[in-house]
Amino acid sequence: MAAVALPLVVGCQFLVFKVCVKNHTDYYLDEFASKEAGALTYPDGVIKTLAPGDSASSGGYTMGSYDFRAKFDVSDSSVCDDTVELLGVEIASTNLCITYEVQAIAKGDCTDEIYATLDYVL
Repeated sequence: MAAVALPLVVGCQFLVFKVCVKNHTDYYLDEFASKEAGALTYPDGVIKTLAPGDSASSGGYTMGSYDFRAKFDVSDSSVCDDTVELLGVEIASTNLCITYEVQAIAKGDCTDEIYATLDYVL
């Protein structure tokens, strides 16, 4: 009887990550959407109506590059843009937390901008 070598599958582990979103602005975050980096359009946002000071999270991200877009309800003309887009953000081995804040700038007619900081967390 001949011996046959069979492949042994010990187990497959698919890493799935979360993205948390913190709204540290004075404005409502109307929609937070994500897509694979380079995709043409964003699907409907996974987080909607996030109040100032609140946070939320979205799961199901695998390792790869993503684009993220946050739209804020800004009626204040001092804010330069109501949309913040982050392109080509890598998720490799940890969860991601995106914090949105406002900072003062000197740029034409607007004096404030909403910006994002990224923190990779376990």
